[in-house]
Amino acid sequence: MTSEDLDRFVEIMMGLAENYPGARLTGAGLDMRFEAMKEYTIDQVTRAATKLIRTHRYNTMPTTADIINAMDGVADNVTMEEKAEIEAGKVLDYLHRFGTRVSPRFEDPITKHLMGGRWRYHSWAARVHEADLKWWYRDFVRAYKAQAAGVMAGCFPARVPLGRLVQGITRSIAFDQAQQPG
Repeated sequence: MTSEDLDRFVEIMMGLAENYPGARLTGAGLDMRFEAMKEYTIDQVTRAATKLIRTHRYNTMPTTADIINAMDGVADNVTMEEKAEIEAGKVLDYLHRFGTRVSPRFEDPITKHLMGGRWRYHSWAARVHEADLKWWYRDFVRAYKAQAAGVMAGCFPARVPLGRLVQGITRSIAFDQAQQPG
């Protein structure tokens, strides 16, 4: 979201608060919520608020984390494979734009983990050949999916954002499988 979305954001939060008796919104609280959800679009926030109103899962005003969790289920309606491919594309885009000149800032926790551990970005970017990128792409997608599956299986500890990301993707995969004729 951008500062132009602030008025719409306040309207959404006020509308959401009307569904929860006793909910109180303050200017400082709205500013904090806006800052915490800045990476999402106003449409994602709207869909999440609508989803929360429809499901009536909470007896009090949903927290910012509750709204973000609702957005992850709404916005990340992609399979694990698609998410891995998107992240691989981001790494390749970064490589082609900046090479090793600039330190990468990957938002996705799995990508951050893989490009900081398995492939140390600067050394990898300095020695990778263009012809090898198609194989790297395939390996990255496999590693991404394995890392996410390992977190879900409890093979290694996950940080909260990583667990939330995987839960959102897993919900979407379960939905896709339920929709397939059996």
